[in-house]
Amino acid sequence: MEEKKKFKLKTLFFMIRSILNASPILFPLMVILSIISIGISAYALFVLKDATNAVVDLVRLNTTFNQVIFFVLLYLLIEILFNQFLQYISDITERHYYKQADRYFRTVLLYKLGKLPQVNMYDSEVYNKYQYTYTYLYMFQQLPWHLIRFLINFSLSKLLYLGIIFSFNPIVGLYCTFLFAINIMTSIFVTSKQAEVDKEQVLPTRTKNYYHSLVSTKATIKETKINRLESYFFKRFKELYLSVRNAHFKVNKTDTWINQIISTFNFLFNNGLTFLLLYMVFKDKINIGEVTLIQAAGTSLIYAAWQFKRPTKYIVQFVKYAPTMLEMLYPLTKEERKDMKEKDYPPFELKYGELKNIVLDNVSYQYPSSEENVVKSISLSVNQGEVISILGYNGSGKTTTCKLISGILTPTEGKVYFNNQDIETLDKDDYYNYFGIGFQDYAKYSLSLKDNIGFGRIEDLDNKDMLESAVKKTNLTNIIDKLPNGIDTFLGKEYDHQGQDLSGGQWQRIILARAYMGSPEILILDEPTASIDPFEEERMLDEFRLALENKTAILISHRISFARLADKIVMMKEGEIVEMGSHEELILKKGYYYELFSSQQELYQSELTI
Repeated sequence: MEEKKKFKLKTLFFMIRSILNASPILFPLMVILSIISIGISAYALFVLKDATNAVVDLVRLNTTFNQVIFFVLLYLLIEILFNQFLQYISDITERHYYKQADRYFRTVLLYKLGKLPQVNMYDSEVYNKYQYTYTYLYMFQQLPWHLIRFLINFSLSKLLYLGIIFSFNPIVGLYCTFLFAINIMTSIFVTSKQAEVDKEQVLPTRTKNYYHSLVSTKATIKETKINRLESYFFKRFKELYLSVRNAHFKVNKTDTWINQIISTFNFLFNNGLTFLLLYMVFKDKINIGEVTLIQAAGTSLIYAAWQFKRPTKYIVQFVKYAPTMLEMLYPLTKEERKDMKEKDYPPFELKYGELKNIVLDNVSYQYPSSEENVVKSISLSVNQGEVISILGYNGSGKTTTCKLISGILTPTEGKVYFNNQDIETLDKDDYYNYFGIGFQDYAKYSLSLKDNIGFGRIEDLDNKDMLESAVKKTNLTNIIDKLPNGIDTFLGKEYDHQGQDLSGGQWQRIILARAYMGSPEILILDEPTASIDPFEEERMLDEFRLALENKTAILISHRISFARLADKIVMMKEGEIVEMGSHEELILKKGYYYELFSSQQELYQSELTI
């Protein structure tokens, strides 16, 4: 219990500190304006009382017209000029504050998501938490303000109004207190139910949105139309949409009838108070000015009770939602806040010296959703200047092995060493600097061709020499010359209808150029010829020979052609290394490599030298 309380206090402190980081001027200004506004509103009630009494006295000829004018003008000055103008300033300030806070918290969320280890991206629960946090992130920008405004309003104005009501009639005061309490209690009840439904509906909502994307995004619309799947996907979307809507509708229906009951109580209070005040005036127990003061105080209290449902809702949401959301946002260290503000990338450097070797020592790996290891107790060394070809059929563990080498994944068992240092002791970003990677499941950014290449080394995105070198190595010049804006042409039509669509083979060359960007210490190319035909593959193999000269590289493929480029061939099967050696050595063994080579001999007949 103590630990849980400590966590919530830490959470609240984190939120307030984050708000001050997001809006160091506007948030304190809002607090000050709120206090001033409450003071002016309270003073205006007493001025209204005096103005009303002055009018009554004028009718009774007990005062002068000048006194009436004075109180009326004073009330109008306070209510219209000061209060309304102050409200206008407060509204403008609040809008700007919400924009600043929204930008800040969404930046924090994206930053923290980007810093999550790659292995987390294989867990669907992470995406559920992200969706949940993204949807209800507004609470983090609104709760501190509503909480503070709630405390200010209650402690200053509403206690004053309650005092006025109690001094007039304790029974009426108790009724006001009852209305106040019932509003807050019902708000807690409804919000708690809403929070439960929100959490239950995260996965159905994500699934619903996925079905929507299948009939609305370019990546899937072609097969959707050809296979006539629109009706099927629409049916699934509609079922989930109705399920999610009905779940929320039940809570909204409960909220509606509760509000109707409370509205009835409010109606009875307002009318009952009016008749009571008229009766007391008739009995000469109070004057008209006091009627105005009490009526205004009572109306303000009822309105405040209704208003307080909102901050109460946010407080309950905080208690219910915060633990899940804080897993995505908290903690945010001083170094991370500084990193978020950095506008420029630091100069590129190889912090751990030139590559000497990378060693995998009895390494195994199991994905979170898997029941068994996909890589099983492998040991392998990659030396400087060595070209290694990892061969094997789909599911043999080739790609996972390279993700372990590059530090994208952390071994379940065993160690990976870089220059005799455990890579888990190294800074990941500094370690990534050593690699140029062409992934099999590469990213097609709907940005310029220059960006798609330059992202291979973001620090040198505008380095023309490096860009030209990467373009030359992959023979992209012919493709670039045909594009309307050359290397600055936008690719894809995600948001630019003038963007250019490229073939799979053209994209393959762009990904290779991205990997070559900046002449990295280690190249990892995963199925670099998967999207091209055998004739184009032959031409690219010649380009690889030149590009890999004096380089350290790991080539992943199920095609035997890459063996011709390698100093060492590693054969993988079902997550294990079953053979290792040169082409000649493995051919003589007549084992797994020989079997694979023989099965592809029609394509590579000229290489068969047995």
